[in-house]
Amino acid sequence: MKQELLARAIVAYGRALSVADPIRLQFWDNRGLTMTQLRLMYLLYQRDQQTITELAEQMHVRKPTITGLTDRLIKHKLIRRLDDPADRRVVRIALTKEGRRVLGEIEVASKAYLDRIFGSLGDAKVEEFVRLMEDFSRSAEKVQQSSEFQP
Repeated sequence: MKQELLARAIVAYGRALSVADPIRLQFWDNRGLTMTQLRLMYLLYQRDQQTITELAEQMHVRKPTITGLTDRLIKHKLIRRLDDPADRRVVRIALTKEGRRVLGEIEVASKAYLDRIFGSLGDAKVEEFVRLMEDFSRSAEKVQQSSEFQP
């Protein structure tokens, strides 16, 4: 690939990633949350009642980092610790009702915001965007699964 095209692609990718920033920044500001805390909450939304070890693996951080994140989210009453009935040594992390409500608010606001953006593009360009993003995701998965991949 030509270096100029690669540079343009990287810039376009970065700009596309920042599209959701106004919504995220509003929620960070209103709730005093960080992107990392929101990411942890979304992992719990996808699969609730995970262990510190499971969350650390998914976020590619050490367990003490997750412990610090969970402590702050517990203070905000967005998550809680649960004992594992099968093994008393295991502690699981779960979203609270308030945590689910906050994520729901973010989802509604994000959807409305993106609806306005996609609506201004028109159906044909949105179809093209979807196709390209699906191709991009498949390509990324292949690279990540390759033996040469090292983050």
